[in-house]
Amino acid sequence: MDIATLAMAIAVLQEGSVRGAGRLLGRAPSSVADAFERLETDLAMTLALRVEGALSLTLAGETLSRSSSDLVIGLRALAGLADRDAAATVGTTLAWAARNPIPIALLSHFNAVVRVGSIRRAAQVLGIGQPNLSRQMSRLEAMLGCPLLQRTSMGCEPSVRGLKLDEISLALVEVVSGLAAPAKTRFAREVRTVKLGTIIPIGHESRLAARLANLVASWRTDKAKPELLVSSTTAEDLMEGLKAGRFDIALMDTAMRHKRFETIEIFSSELVLVGPAAAIAATPSLQGLTRSNPIAVPSLRSGLRQRIREVLEPLVDDTGGGAAPWVEVDALSIIINLVLDHGYLSVLPIDAVVSLDRQIGIAQLPGAPRLGFHLVWPRTLAAQKIATSMSETLAGAVRTAAANP
Repeated sequence: MDIATLAMAIAVLQEGSVRGAGRLLGRAPSSVADAFERLETDLAMTLALRVEGALSLTLAGETLSRSSSDLVIGLRALAGLADRDAAATVGTTLAWAARNPIPIALLSHFNAVVRVGSIRRAAQVLGIGQPNLSRQMSRLEAMLGCPLLQRTSMGCEPSVRGLKLDEISLALVEVVSGLAAPAKTRFAREVRTVKLGTIIPIGHESRLAARLANLVASWRTDKAKPELLVSSTTAEDLMEGLKAGRFDIALMDTAMRHKRFETIEIFSSELVLVGPAAAIAATPSLQGLTRSNPIAVPSLRSGLRQRIREVLEPLVDDTGGGAAPWVEVDALSIIINLVLDHGYLSVLPIDAVVSLDRQIGIAQLPGAPRLGFHLVWPRTLAAQKIATSMSETLAGAVRTAAANP
Protein backbone atom coordinates (compact mmCIF):
# COMPACT_ATOMS: atom_id res chain seq x y z
CA MET A 1 0.00 0.00 0.00
CA ASP A 2 1.21 3.52 -0.76
CA ILE A 3 0.02 7.05 -0.01
CA ALA A 4 -1.14 7.60 -3.62
CA THR A 5 -3.61 4.71 -3.26
CA LEU A 6 -4.81 6.10 0.07
CA ALA A 7 -5.24 9.62 -1.29
CA MET A 8 -7.24 8.52 -4.34
CA ALA A 9 -9.46 6.24 -2.25
CA ILE A 10 -10.11 8.99 0.31
CA ALA A 11 -11.05 11.35 -2.51
CA VAL A 12 -13.53 8.80 -3.84
CA LEU A 13 -15.10 8.42 -0.40
CA GLN A 14 -15.33 12.20 0.06
CA GLU A 15 -16.59 12.99 -3.45
CA GLY A 16 -18.89 9.97 -3.67
CA SER A 17 -17.73 9.18 -7.19
CA VAL A 18 -14.67 8.11 -9.12
CA ARG A 19 -15.03 10.87 -11.70
CA GLY A 20 -15.43 13.54 -9.03
CA ALA A 21 -12.29 12.27 -7.31
CA GLY A 22 -10.44 12.31 -10.63
CA ARG A 23 -11.37 15.96 -11.21
CA LEU A 24 -10.29 16.89 -7.67
CA LEU A 25 -6.94 15.17 -8.01
CA GLY A 26 -6.24 15.83 -11.66
CA ARG A 27 -6.01 12.10 -12.31
CA ALA A 28 -7.62 9.84 -14.90
CA PRO A 29 -10.81 8.14 -13.63
CA SER A 30 -9.34 4.74 -14.55
CA SER A 31 -6.31 5.35 -12.29
CA VAL A 32 -8.60 6.42 -9.43
CA ALA A 33 -10.82 3.36 -9.90
CA ASP A 34 -7.79 1.06 -9.86
CA ALA A 35 -6.53 2.66 -6.65
CA PHE A 36 -9.91 2.27 -4.96
CA GLU A 37 -10.02 -1.42 -5.88
CA ARG A 38 -6.45 -1.92 -4.59
CA LEU A 39 -7.43 -0.48 -1.22
CA GLU A 40 -10.46 -2.78 -1.03
CA THR A 41 -8.16 -5.73 -1.75
CA ASP A 42 -5.59 -4.63 0.85
CA LEU A 43 -8.29 -4.17 3.49
CA ALA A 44 -10.12 -7.35 2.43
CA MET A 45 -13.46 -5.53 2.52
CA THR A 46 -15.95 -3.94 0.13
CA LEU A 47 -16.09 -0.18 0.57
CA ALA A 48 -18.67 0.68 -2.10
CA LEU A 49 -21.21 -0.92 -4.40
CA ARG A 50 -21.67 0.14 -8.01
CA VAL A 51 -25.37 0.79 -8.51
CA GLU A 52 -26.52 2.10 -11.90
CA GLY A 53 -23.20 3.79 -12.53
CA ALA A 54 -23.04 5.46 -9.11
CA LEU A 55 -21.23 4.49 -5.93
CA SER A 56 -23.11 3.51 -2.79
CA LEU A 57 -20.86 3.23 0.26
CA THR A 58 -21.13 0.09 2.36
CA LEU A 59 -21.09 0.24 6.16
CA ALA A 60 -17.32 -0.37 6.00
CA GLY A 61 -16.99 2.45 3.48
CA GLU A 62 -19.04 4.82 5.65
CA THR A 63 -16.90 3.94 8.67
CA LEU A 64 -13.67 4.53 6.74
CA SER A 65 -15.02 7.80 5.35
CA ARG A 66 -15.79 9.09 8.86
CA SER A 67 -12.38 8.04 10.16
CA SER A 68 -10.37 9.27 7.18
CA SER A 69 -9.58 12.54 8.94
CA ASP A 70 -6.63 10.89 10.74
CA LEU A 71 -5.26 9.74 7.40
CA VAL A 72 -5.68 13.22 5.92
CA ILE A 73 -3.85 14.75 8.90
CA GLY A 74 -0.94 12.40 8.34
CA LEU A 75 -0.86 12.99 4.59
CA ARG A 76 -1.09 16.75 5.11
CA ALA A 77 1.89 16.71 7.48
CA LEU A 78 3.84 14.62 4.98
CA ALA A 79 2.93 16.94 2.10
CA GLY A 80 3.95 19.98 4.14
CA LEU A 81 7.36 18.45 4.73
CA ALA A 82 7.99 18.30 0.97
CA ASP A 83 6.04 21.34 -0.24
CA ARG A 84 4.33 23.85 2.03
CA ASP A 85 1.85 24.81 -0.70
CA ALA A 86 0.80 21.17 -1.05
CA ALA A 87 -0.57 21.25 2.48
CA ALA A 88 -2.67 24.38 1.97
CA THR A 89 -5.99 22.52 1.75
CA VAL A 90 -7.29 18.98 1.91
CA GLY A 91 -7.65 19.02 -1.88
CA THR A 92 -4.07 20.10 -2.52
CA THR A 93 -2.83 17.56 0.02
CA LEU A 94 -4.67 14.67 -1.65
CA ALA A 95 -3.57 15.84 -5.09
CA TRP A 96 0.08 15.90 -3.97
CA ALA A 97 -0.18 12.47 -2.33
CA ALA A 98 -1.88 11.02 -5.44
CA ARG A 99 1.20 11.98 -7.47
CA ASN A 100 3.69 10.54 -4.98
CA PRO A 101 3.28 6.77 -4.44
CA ILE A 102 5.43 6.54 -1.30
CA PRO A 103 5.00 3.00 0.09
CA ILE A 104 3.83 2.78 3.71
CA ALA A 105 6.47 0.08 4.22
CA LEU A 106 9.15 2.59 3.18
CA LEU A 107 8.02 4.94 5.96
CA SER A 108 8.21 2.04 8.44
CA HIS A 109 11.74 1.26 7.27
CA PHE A 110 12.71 4.90 7.82
CA ASN A 111 11.39 4.67 11.39
CA ALA A 112 13.57 1.60 11.94
CA VAL A 113 16.70 3.39 10.68
CA VAL A 114 16.07 6.35 13.01
CA ARG A 115 15.42 4.02 15.95
CA VAL A 116 18.71 2.10 15.70
CA GLY A 117 20.79 4.93 14.21
CA SER A 118 22.29 2.82 11.43
CA ILE A 119 21.16 1.60 8.01
CA ARG A 120 23.25 -1.55 8.45
CA ARG A 121 21.75 -2.46 11.82
CA ALA A 122 18.24 -1.54 10.64
CA ALA A 123 18.67 -3.84 7.64
CA GLN A 124 19.59 -6.67 10.03
CA VAL A 125 16.52 -6.00 12.18
CA LEU A 126 14.21 -5.79 9.14
CA GLY A 127 15.74 -8.83 7.47
CA ILE A 128 16.60 -7.07 4.19
CA GLY A 129 19.89 -6.30 2.42
CA GLN A 130 21.81 -3.20 3.44
CA PRO A 131 22.26 -1.96 -0.18
CA ASN A 132 18.51 -2.34 -0.72
CA LEU A 133 17.66 -0.35 2.42
CA SER A 134 20.23 2.32 1.54
CA ARG A 135 18.60 2.72 -1.90
CA GLN A 136 15.19 2.97 -0.22
CA MET A 137 16.38 5.82 2.02
CA SER A 138 17.85 7.66 -1.00
CA ARG A 139 14.58 7.15 -2.87
CA LEU A 140 12.58 8.57 0.05
CA GLU A 141 14.84 11.63 0.20
CA ALA A 142 14.38 12.13 -3.55
CA MET A 143 10.57 11.80 -3.34
CA LEU A 144 10.36 14.34 -0.51
CA GLY A 145 13.04 16.58 -1.99
CA CYS A 146 15.07 17.04 1.17
CA PRO A 147 17.92 15.33 3.09
CA LEU A 148 16.56 13.10 5.86
CA LEU A 149 19.65 11.33 7.19
CA GLN A 150 23.12 12.61 8.04
CA ARG A 151 25.81 9.94 7.78
CA THR A 152 28.32 9.72 10.67
CA SER A 153 31.28 7.49 11.50
CA MET A 154 29.03 5.36 13.74
CA GLY A 155 25.93 5.23 11.54
CA CYS A 156 23.48 8.00 10.76
CA GLU A 157 21.35 10.62 12.48
CA PRO A 158 18.12 12.18 11.23
CA SER A 159 18.21 15.75 9.97
CA VAL A 160 15.73 18.29 11.33
CA ARG A 161 13.25 17.25 8.63
CA GLY A 162 14.15 13.62 9.26
CA LEU A 163 13.11 13.95 12.91
CA LYS A 164 9.82 15.48 11.80
CA LEU A 165 9.29 12.69 9.26
CA ASP A 166 9.94 10.11 11.97
CA GLU A 167 7.03 11.50 14.02
CA ILE A 168 4.76 11.78 10.98
CA SER A 169 5.58 8.27 9.78
CA LEU A 170 4.99 6.64 13.15
CA ALA A 171 1.51 8.16 13.35
CA LEU A 172 0.63 7.45 9.71
CA VAL A 173 1.88 3.85 9.80
CA GLU A 174 -0.16 3.19 12.94
CA VAL A 175 -3.37 4.55 11.37
CA VAL A 176 -2.88 2.59 8.14
CA SER A 177 -2.00 -0.62 9.95
CA GLY A 178 -5.04 -0.21 12.16
CA LEU A 179 -7.17 -0.34 9.01
CA ALA A 180 -5.48 -3.47 7.68
CA ALA A 181 -5.30 -7.05 8.88
CA PRO A 182 -4.42 -7.95 12.50
CA ALA A 183 -0.93 -9.01 11.40
CA LYS A 184 -0.26 -5.49 10.14
CA THR A 185 -1.56 -4.05 13.39
CA ARG A 186 0.90 -6.19 15.29
CA PHE A 187 3.70 -4.99 13.01
CA ALA A 188 2.85 -1.34 13.65
CA ARG A 189 2.79 -1.97 17.40
CA GLU A 190 6.22 -3.59 17.18
CA VAL A 191 7.60 -0.56 15.32
CA ARG A 192 6.21 1.75 17.99
CA THR A 193 7.31 -0.36 20.97
CA VAL A 194 10.25 0.74 23.11
CA LYS A 195 12.02 -2.35 24.44
CA LEU A 196 13.49 -1.73 27.92
CA GLY A 197 15.79 -4.39 29.34
CA THR A 198 16.46 -4.39 33.08
CA ILE A 199 18.37 -6.40 35.62
CA ILE A 200 16.18 -8.83 37.53
CA PRO A 201 14.56 -7.38 40.69
CA ILE A 202 14.75 -9.66 43.72
CA GLY A 203 10.99 -9.67 44.13
CA HIS A 204 7.87 -7.55 43.99
CA GLU A 205 8.70 -5.99 47.35
CA SER A 206 12.09 -4.64 46.23
CA ARG A 207 12.45 -0.93 45.59
CA LEU A 208 13.84 -1.61 42.12
CA ALA A 209 10.62 -3.42 41.22
CA ALA A 210 8.62 -0.52 42.68
CA ARG A 211 10.59 2.01 40.62
CA LEU A 212 10.10 0.01 37.43
CA ALA A 213 6.38 -0.32 38.14
CA ASN A 214 6.19 3.45 38.62
CA LEU A 215 7.96 3.94 35.28
CA VAL A 216 5.49 1.67 33.46
CA ALA A 217 2.46 3.33 35.08
CA SER A 218 3.75 6.85 34.34
CA TRP A 219 4.65 5.91 30.78
CA ARG A 220 1.15 4.60 30.08
CA THR A 221 -0.48 7.87 31.13
CA ASP A 222 1.15 9.72 28.21
CA LYS A 223 -0.79 8.62 25.11
CA ALA A 224 1.75 10.29 22.82
CA LYS A 225 4.48 7.87 23.89
CA PRO A 226 5.06 4.54 22.12
CA GLU A 227 4.26 1.23 23.77
CA LEU A 228 6.71 0.04 26.44
CA LEU A 229 7.90 -3.55 26.77
CA VAL A 230 9.96 -4.41 29.88
CA SER A 231 12.12 -7.55 30.00
CA SER A 232 14.41 -8.64 32.84
CA THR A 233 17.66 -10.56 32.44
CA THR A 234 21.34 -10.51 33.49
CA ALA A 235 23.74 -7.64 32.85
CA GLU A 236 25.66 -9.73 30.32
CA ASP A 237 22.51 -10.50 28.34
CA LEU A 238 21.51 -6.83 28.51
CA MET A 239 24.85 -5.82 26.97
CA GLU A 240 24.49 -8.34 24.17
CA GLY A 241 20.85 -7.35 23.64
CA LEU A 242 21.77 -3.68 23.28
CA LYS A 243 24.49 -4.48 20.75
CA ALA A 244 22.16 -6.74 18.74
CA GLY A 245 19.23 -4.29 18.84
CA ARG A 246 16.96 -6.54 20.96
CA PHE A 247 16.75 -3.73 23.52
CA ASP A 248 16.42 -0.01 22.83
CA ILE A 249 17.58 0.96 26.32
CA ALA A 250 18.71 -0.90 29.43
CA LEU A 251 18.76 -0.40 33.20
CA MET A 252 21.88 -2.15 34.47
CA ASP A 253 23.81 -2.60 37.70
CA THR A 254 27.06 -1.71 35.93
CA ALA A 255 28.24 1.09 33.65
CA MET A 256 28.70 0.01 30.02
CA ARG A 257 31.89 1.41 28.49
CA HIS A 258 31.43 1.36 24.73
CA LYS A 259 31.76 4.08 22.09
CA ARG A 260 28.35 3.20 20.61
CA PHE A 261 26.50 3.80 23.90
CA GLU A 262 25.77 6.50 26.43
CA THR A 263 25.35 5.74 30.14
CA ILE A 264 24.18 7.66 33.20
CA GLU A 265 23.81 6.61 36.84
CA ILE A 266 20.18 7.01 37.92
CA PHE A 267 20.44 5.94 41.54
CA SER A 268 22.58 3.81 43.85
CA SER A 269 22.10 1.63 46.90
CA GLU A 270 24.42 0.67 49.76
CA LEU A 271 25.67 -2.90 49.67
CA VAL A 272 25.33 -4.83 52.93
CA LEU A 273 26.14 -8.32 54.17
CA VAL A 274 22.91 -10.24 54.79
CA GLY A 275 22.37 -13.55 56.55
CA PRO A 276 20.25 -15.29 59.16
CA ALA A 277 19.32 -12.76 61.84
CA ALA A 278 20.58 -15.04 64.65
CA ALA A 279 23.95 -15.60 62.97
CA ILE A 280 24.50 -11.89 62.30
CA ALA A 281 23.62 -11.02 65.89
CA ALA A 282 25.82 -13.74 67.41
CA THR A 283 28.95 -13.12 65.29
CA PRO A 284 30.10 -9.49 65.37
CA SER A 285 33.19 -10.22 63.22
CA LEU A 286 32.59 -10.05 59.47
CA GLN A 287 35.56 -12.35 58.89
CA GLY A 288 34.09 -14.83 61.32
CA LEU A 289 30.75 -14.75 59.50
CA THR A 290 32.26 -15.33 56.07
CA ARG A 291 34.36 -18.26 57.32
CA SER A 292 31.62 -20.03 59.20
CA ASN A 293 28.71 -19.64 56.76
CA PRO A 294 28.38 -20.56 53.09
CA ILE A 295 28.00 -17.61 50.71
CA ALA A 296 25.47 -17.38 47.86
CA VAL A 297 26.32 -14.95 45.06
CA PRO A 298 25.00 -14.18 41.57
CA SER A 299 26.97 -15.54 38.63
CA LEU A 300 29.63 -13.54 36.80
CA ARG A 301 26.95 -12.63 34.24
CA SER A 302 25.69 -9.92 36.63
CA GLY A 303 27.18 -6.54 37.48
CA LEU A 304 26.33 -7.14 41.14
CA ARG A 305 28.76 -10.06 41.25
CA GLN A 306 31.65 -7.84 40.22
CA ARG A 307 30.99 -5.51 43.15
CA ILE A 308 30.51 -8.42 45.57
CA ARG A 309 33.94 -9.79 44.75
CA GLU A 310 35.47 -6.37 45.41
CA VAL A 311 33.85 -5.93 48.81
CA LEU A 312 34.39 -9.50 50.02
CA GLU A 313 38.08 -9.73 49.07
CA PRO A 314 39.22 -8.02 52.30
CA LEU A 315 37.03 -10.41 54.33
CA VAL A 316 38.05 -13.76 52.79
CA ASP A 317 41.36 -14.98 51.40
CA ASP A 318 39.76 -16.50 48.28
CA THR A 319 36.91 -18.79 47.32
CA GLY A 320 38.74 -21.76 48.85
CA GLY A 321 41.63 -22.20 51.27
CA GLY A 322 39.54 -22.47 54.39
CA ALA A 323 36.86 -19.97 53.43
CA ALA A 324 33.24 -21.07 53.44
CA PRO A 325 32.08 -22.34 50.00
CA TRP A 326 30.63 -19.95 47.45
CA VAL A 327 27.52 -20.95 45.53
CA GLU A 328 26.61 -19.19 42.28
CA VAL A 329 22.91 -18.67 41.59
CA ASP A 330 21.52 -16.45 38.81
CA ALA A 331 18.08 -16.13 40.45
CA LEU A 332 18.19 -13.52 43.22
CA SER A 333 14.94 -14.85 44.69
CA ILE A 334 16.69 -18.19 45.31
CA ILE A 335 19.60 -16.38 46.99
CA ILE A 336 17.14 -14.69 49.35
CA ASN A 337 15.62 -18.05 50.29
CA LEU A 338 19.07 -19.57 50.83
CA VAL A 339 19.75 -16.73 53.28
CA LEU A 340 16.38 -16.94 55.05
CA ASP A 341 16.02 -20.72 55.27
CA HIS A 342 19.42 -22.36 54.84
CA GLY A 343 22.01 -20.34 56.76
CA TYR A 344 23.70 -18.67 53.75
CA LEU A 345 25.24 -15.22 53.59
CA SER A 346 25.17 -12.86 50.63
CA VAL A 347 25.94 -9.27 49.69
CA LEU A 348 22.95 -7.37 48.34
CA PRO A 349 21.73 -3.78 47.92
CA ILE A 350 19.98 -2.72 51.10
CA ASP A 351 17.06 -1.45 49.00
CA ALA A 352 16.42 -5.04 47.97
CA VAL A 353 16.03 -6.43 51.49
CA VAL A 354 14.63 -3.72 53.77
CA SER A 355 11.06 -4.40 52.64
CA LEU A 356 11.11 -8.19 53.01
CA ASP A 357 8.18 -9.53 55.02
CA ARG A 358 10.53 -11.85 56.96
CA GLN A 359 13.30 -10.80 59.32
CA ILE A 360 16.79 -10.89 57.86
CA GLY A 361 20.12 -10.05 59.44
CA ILE A 362 21.96 -7.05 58.03
CA ALA A 363 25.59 -6.04 58.69
CA GLN A 364 27.27 -2.95 57.25
CA LEU A 365 30.42 -3.44 55.21
CA PRO A 366 33.64 -1.40 55.61
CA GLY A 367 33.47 1.88 53.67
CA ALA A 368 29.73 1.50 53.01
CA PRO A 369 30.22 0.42 49.36
CA ARG A 370 27.44 1.23 46.92
CA LEU A 371 26.03 -0.36 43.79
CA GLY A 372 25.10 2.05 41.00
CA PHE A 373 22.16 1.52 38.65
CA HIS A 374 22.72 2.91 35.17
CA LEU A 375 20.60 3.65 32.12
CA VAL A 376 22.43 2.68 28.92
CA TRP A 377 21.31 3.55 25.38
CA PRO A 378 22.71 3.83 21.83
CA ARG A 379 24.12 7.19 20.73
CA THR A 380 21.09 8.20 18.64
CA LEU A 381 18.73 11.14 19.01
CA ALA A 382 15.70 8.85 19.25
CA ALA A 383 17.29 6.80 22.05
CA GLN A 384 18.47 9.99 23.80
CA LYS A 385 14.88 11.27 23.89
CA ILE A 386 13.61 8.01 25.39
CA ALA A 387 16.45 7.87 27.93
CA THR A 388 15.84 11.44 29.08
CA SER A 389 12.16 10.74 29.69
CA MET A 390 12.89 7.49 31.55
CA SER A 391 15.66 8.98 33.68
CA GLU A 392 13.38 11.82 34.80
CA THR A 393 10.67 9.35 35.83
CA LEU A 394 13.08 7.01 37.61
CA ALA A 395 14.83 9.88 39.36
CA GLY A 396 11.46 11.17 40.52
CA ALA A 397 10.64 7.73 41.92
CA VAL A 398 13.95 7.74 43.79
CA ARG A 399 13.19 11.12 45.36
CA THR A 400 9.74 9.91 46.40
CA ALA A 401 11.22 6.75 47.94
CA ALA A 402 13.77 8.83 49.86
CA ALA A 403 11.02 11.08 51.23
CA ASN A 404 8.92 8.05 52.25
CA PRO A 405 11.39 5.40 53.47
